[in-house]
Amino acid sequence: MLNFSFSTVLMALLTSSILVGLIAIVFLRNNTLVCAGYKLLGVFVGLAVIRLILPLEFPFTANVPLPPFLSKAVALIRKPQIQILNITVSVWNLFEIIWFIGIIFYLVRYMRQYHRAKNYILKYGRDRTTDIQYKTLLDTICTQHNRRNHFRVMELPNMNIPIIYGLKNPYIILPDNLSISDERLYYVLYHEAMHHFHHDFLIKCIVRFFSIVYWWNPAFIILYKQTNTLLEMHIDKIITHKEADITSEYAECLLYMKKNSLKRSSQQMSDFLKKESCFLVQSQDKDFKRRLTVLLQDYAMPKKVLTGIILAVLMIGIYLTSYSFILEARYRLPQFVEESMYVPNADNTYFIQIDASHYEVYINDKYFDTINSLDGYSNEIKIYNQKGELIHEN
Repeated sequence: MLNFSFSTVLMALLTSSILVGLIAIVFLRNNTLVCAGYKLLGVFVGLAVIRLILPLEFPFTANVPLPPFLSKAVALIRKPQIQILNITVSVWNLFEIIWFIGIIFYLVRYMRQYHRAKNYILKYGRDRTTDIQYKTLLDTICTQHNRRNHFRVMELPNMNIPIIYGLKNPYIILPDNLSISDERLYYVLYHEAMHHFHHDFLIKCIVRFFSIVYWWNPAFIILYKQTNTLLEMHIDKIITHKEADITSEYAECLLYMKKNSLKRSSQQMSDFLKKESCFLVQSQDKDFKRRLTVLLQDYAMPKKVLTGIILAVLMIGIYLTSYSFILEARYRLPQFVEESMYVPNADNTYFIQIDASHYEVYINDKYFDTINSLDGYSNEIKIYNQKGELIHEN
């Protein structure tokens, strides 16, 4: 039976944080980043997201006791001791309530910002969709990929980078008065169109949704940024196909647009558009350098394969292991024990022998305590070993 509790959330948080931390380390080392590639890293990001959205305990999951001082802390968090109206709740219950309220708040705010950004585009943007320069290039790109050209091209003030915005009816938004050759403009439009064809804006919305669900988890800030970088690397690879001539021209286009964005750095674009859209040139210099590194550098296949295997075994091993056991508190507060109505007897209690002198007590199939003596308990209570085999019965 699946179980959701404080312990399962704690385990999901610890595991995802470890996975995100390892991915961040890979991003810091250019050699490892190039060898791993965006596809494998994308899988790792997916594992971290899945672990966060499935904080569950499965029937095969084994319980591992926390150290005593952590067990006491967990017991305090889970013990009902806060009076709200006529209900007594625990710190954990209070956190669940705040968690749910936070999800509603951030979800409503995101939806309002999404529509506000769209209205801002329509209000201040200049529609250039029918301009022959843009229409010709986009028609060519769409024809190459057997797609219909339903893009709207807008020039927007206070923009320093091109972006694509929207799910069903995408807007390619360009800085106003952009001076650029047709060759470079082709790559700019091609890049943004590929984001739409590969549903990258939808992927970002999904990751953002789960970051709203886990709004209190700082790991999602790192995870969201890593997802952005991987999506850009993916599009870079699609456009260039690692062909030398195309890669060189495309890299020159990226550098040109980066320089152009720096010249326009005083212009403050909408914060929502800057965070939520897919864009050609990222604002973070280190992310841009990583993209160029992956785009321009290459390593021998054996090194790539070895790096990929090591990382895959490590990441997948951590992910699967996190479901095989769960950290559980092994402490009951004295007040909680006194207030409990459990009376151990042969019908509701059994022991599991841990070693020669220690036993775990289970009442109503729930862990209750670990003891070093059976004195005071009924001799009729059954004792099992750790394999589940009955070793004592009167």
